[in-house]
Amino acid sequence: MTRLQEFPWTEEAAIDVAVLQTAERRTIPSRTNLYRIPWLRAALKNPWPQFLLRAGLLMGFVFTITTALLGSRVGSHNFAIIMVWIAWWTTLKLGFIPLGGRSWCSICPIPLPGEWLQQGGIMEKGSRMHRLNLKWPKNLRGSWLQSGGFLLIGMFSAITLTNPHVTGWVLLALFALAIGMSLVFEHRAFCSYICPIGGFSGMYSKVAPVEVKVIDREVCARHADKSCYQACPWGVYPLAMKDSSACGLCMECLRACPKDNLALNLRPYGTDLARSSNSTRLDESFLALIMLGSALVFAAVFLGPWGWLKMSAFEIGSRAWLVYAASFLALNLLILPGIFTLCVGAWKKISHSSLPLKQL
Repeated sequence: MTRLQEFPWTEEAAIDVAVLQTAERRTIPSRTNLYRIPWLRAALKNPWPQFLLRAGLLMGFVFTITTALLGSRVGSHNFAIIMVWIAWWTTLKLGFIPLGGRSWCSICPIPLPGEWLQQGGIMEKGSRMHRLNLKWPKNLRGSWLQSGGFLLIGMFSAITLTNPHVTGWVLLALFALAIGMSLVFEHRAFCSYICPIGGFSGMYSKVAPVEVKVIDREVCARHADKSCYQACPWGVYPLAMKDSSACGLCMECLRACPKDNLALNLRPYGTDLARSSNSTRLDESFLALIMLGSALVFAAVFLGPWGWLKMSAFEIGSRAWLVYAASFLALNLLILPGIFTLCVGAWKKISHSSLPLKQL
């Protein structure tokens, strides 16, 4: 077991704990610990319900890929298009994200086979198979690669959302990438740094009404064996969390904590955004602008009256599509960030703020 003095983030965690303790002495919005509800505690404490749900979704995932690759090429007649881009996408946007932030990550089947390979078993953590277990490069951390994934989806969205074969190959590629990365890198590197869904749902988790949080920081700091960190497939140390963006709500830390010092809180919306100690990251701002630009383009292509624009988005590789792709990239990489930077710069000048422009 990892001892306190050997914990890899000791100095950073100590600073974070001190800052958070000072901030939380102020007025904190009321919370309700859902983990204290007997029937819900029993359901979360037992790993089987979550496992069975994920296993069922994994079978559904495989079935969806099969129907996408072998079924009808007509999108409206193919199960994969209807299930992924209508049923699941709508449920994600209207249910999982607004009500639970990264709650979809807690049952997502894509990283499941990779986790089995990492831990050397399905339910019981046995002897681990040979793998590299490398740390993710520091200069690639954050949501920069997830922003790139969003841009790729945006450029090829017209055919991806309507062609079942393309949808099937995209899902199969994500599946293979998640397994391959689990054999090279530690923890859920794919979920944390590659998956576009994890990127934007992580931002929304700062607004979401649920969180996993340490109850008493002193108890956690004095506990030498970091059971929660050892059990977390994301490699997250709950005591060092500044917000909920990195937590996948897998509940493994709640099950592993011998001190019963972790809570699943119901909280007011936007609690993380209101904290003065909340971390600010340029990569998240950039991803938010890309989401905004993509939403504008999607609305114009799929809902707008411009037939020439829709045809340009569908004709992959043509001159019209190249113009469309270049315009899409220019909007997301130059125009929107440029407008945003000019507005922030103007505010900095008007307010005479001493903070650097990058931080603002």
